[in-house]
Amino acid sequence: MIVKAVALFLVAMLVLGIFGKWRRPGAGARHRGPAIEPARRCRACDTYLIGSSPDACGRPDCPNR
Repeated sequence: MIVKAVALFLVAMLVLGIFGKWRRPGAGARHRGPAIEPARRCRACDTYLIGSSPDACGRPDCPNR
């Protein structure tokens, strides 16, 4: 009985997947959100920059501070 229910569920998921691809064939590439911005790093000491200031490094020994 449980095997029959699992098989029916898998067939239903397969049919939904087929119809979803059929309705929107190129949806994966077109409806993608914005790319994640890469982490900013200090040019002098190569540590991560955290905060709103684009150039200020937080390390006290950094020459770029």
